Amino acid sequence: MRKPLINIGAMAAVMVITATTVCAQVELPEPVYQVSMSASYEPDGQQIEGVKRIRWRNTSSVPIDELQFHLYLNAFANDRSTFMVGSGGQLRGVKIPEDGWGWIDVETMRLAYGADLIAEGLVAEEEGVEPFRKPFAAAVPGEPEPITLDDRPDLKEVEEFIRPDDGNEEDRTVARYPLPKPIQPGEWVELEIEFAAKMPQIFARTGVHGDFVLGGQWFPKIGVFEDVGDRGRIEPGWNTHQFHANSEFFADFGDWDVRLKLPTEYAGRIGATGRLIDESVEGDTVTAHFIQPGVHDFAWTASPDFIVVEDRFDPDTDVPPEQTERMAALLGVPLEELRLQSVDIKLLLQPAHRAQADRYIEAAKAAIRGYGLPLGAYPYQTLTMVDPPRGGMGAGGMEYPTFITLGTHPVLNLPGLDKVLAAESVTVHEFGHNFFQGMIASNEFEEAWIDEGMNSFYEMVVMDEYYGNMINLFGLKVTSLDFDRQRLGDGGYSDSVVQPAWTYRSGGSYGLNSYARPAVTLRHLENILGEETFARAMRRFFQTWRFRHPSTEDFKEIMLDEAGTDITFFLEQAFHTDRALDYRIRTARSRLDKGLRGWFWDDDGQKTLLGVADRHEYDAEDHAEDDDSDDSDDEEELYRTEVVVERRGEFIHPVTIEFVFEDGESVRHEWDGRTRWKKYVEIRQAKLVSAEVDPDHLLALDVDRLNNSIRLKKNRKPAAKMITHLVFWLQNVLQLTSMVG
Repeated sequence: MRKPLINIGAMAAVMVITATTVCAQVELPEPVYQVSMSASYEPDGQQIEGVKRIRWRNTSSVPIDELQFHLYLNAFANDRSTFMVGSGGQLRGVKIPEDGWGWIDVETMRLAYGADLIAEGLVAEEEGVEPFRKPFAAAVPGEPEPITLDDRPDLKEVEEFIRPDDGNEEDRTVARYPLPKPIQPGEWVELEIEFAAKMPQIFARTGVHGDFVLGGQWFPKIGVFEDVGDRGRIEPGWNTHQFHANSEFFADFGDWDVRLKLPTEYAGRIGATGRLIDESVEGDTVTAHFIQPGVHDFAWTASPDFIVVEDRFDPDTDVPPEQTERMAALLGVPLEELRLQSVDIKLLLQPAHRAQADRYIEAAKAAIRGYGLPLGAYPYQTLTMVDPPRGGMGAGGMEYPTFITLGTHPVLNLPGLDKVLAAESVTVHEFGHNFFQGMIASNEFEEAWIDEGMNSFYEMVVMDEYYGNMINLFGLKVTSLDFDRQRLGDGGYSDSVVQPAWTYRSGGSYGLNSYARPAVTLRHLENILGEETFARAMRRFFQTWRFRHPSTEDFKEIMLDEAGTDITFFLEQAFHTDRALDYRIRTARSRLDKGLRGWFWDDDGQKTLLGVADRHEYDAEDHAEDDDSDDSDDEEELYRTEVVVERRGEFIHPVTIEFVFEDGESVRHEWDGRTRWKKYVEIRQAKLVSAEVDPDHLLALDVDRLNNSIRLKKNRKPAAKMITHLVFWLQNVLQLTSMVG
């Protein structure tokens, strides 16, 4: 059934005002496309009927003879799609419900060339106004209705589903549409697309649970055409991968104007990308109108159960001056360059989580300043946060431009459990994606670490800076870095960080190499470069590639330029190999040395027998033993200390080794770490107390810090302290269980 296009011309001025206000601080990207879309949602059948009008420009240097679109919802059409085969019907521990299938169909796709529309007078040329940026419709009542493309070629007739990644004939997530004639460089076309979709039951980001709906990747979405040189590309062409279980998305920037029509029970409880311009009720339906320039996606949600909480980030009151001053000094920029802008925050909250509203809001404000100060201001006016219901958590923990989904549990409402910062960490992480992939629009299919890894690093920074510890519960304290480092496991990596998302050995390997490992790699890089150098390099990377599509090579180029030293050895191993970093103290011992013993020859060839004295040995073979012997403190006695340092992993890295002696003195050695082991010998008047690899804890990627040091005499205090904390923690858990009982 055909749906009339909404007249958006009346709102064109609003779009311009919005863009101008935002651009006062950060200039938004030149759009590759403009979208006007209207869609209606019917809860009973979980169906969407929509009309999408898109004006798309060829920004490449070559003619384009076909268009390619993502039809992501077809990943949920059956159990043989590439997504379902790869996921086994579950994602992040959530399984697809029985009969939870969804799909999307393009019903018609009418095409008109911009030059033809101009020649026919349907899109007027005006001085100072580029036709590509002209409104789709008349701006005031009484003028002609929006043009329709009914008499234009229907590309649906030549639709062809393609499978560029795996050849799976059952996968219908990418379609190509050959054109009647090529689109020349700089030219644009206009498409009018009618589509229908059935939302799946929620298990992977998008869909329906009861009367809650989350619309993500819910419309025909045009792919990215890459020119020669884009992200190292040798030949121009479309970059439209199939939807995989271990992959997310890749898109160009555009301007969006969207109207959503739902039953009136959803009135006042609809959220979406961008600013709500108007919400009107007519009969038994409510229509919500949203606009947002300069983003690469559009998502929405609705639930009659939402509690709407509104707040505002105010840089004058929510950014302590000392934080701005410290960051300005660190980055070497004037204070005014770090000025952030106000953001209207809307939280759509489940009633069961009402007690956590303030936690969500405060975390959002911490993230706005925590990302904005070191990298650059969040450039949009709004932030919408969605708290999914129990049973709909498959939609949680996901990001879209200006729109994020969260996740918590009612048990965290209980007193004392506010120290478990689950609500805060998911808020910070998902907001951060508005920087990494929202603005740094990397290709998540091919280089997932650029958005997930970089974002996980800054999540770590924000959480530790604003909250101190990820967990501070009953005396047990765990930092965000601790969480990510423990995920490195034993270093048995099976993949490198940089590789296509669907080629990792498993979902666990994808998660490790896209999130935790690159986040810890960046902390390691910060440690070896120094905080100032690293901070300035990351800001330069962000400022250079904001609203563009960077690659790993672009990141490495800036890091190498800023480092002041050659760190190629580190970058290549960290990102392009499966090597794990693990150095340890293999053995350490000190023994009394009474001088020379045995037969020795002098310069005249005469030999002399020197005496053999008793000796006491203090050995440590992988572990230390107590030595309670009462040795004399004769200052003339010398001790021979021998320490063997071993490289257990394949990652080669320079390391520092520190020896501490009983007289309080310490000595450090630098080793290039290339051979499998190295032996150090020290002759001193004091016995060795301890030997340690990486005493300053700079090697964040070291997968096992427990083997980094040996003490020749055990120190039982840390173990006793940990046991005390664990017993105290267990007592509190038992008490809590009895209370909930």
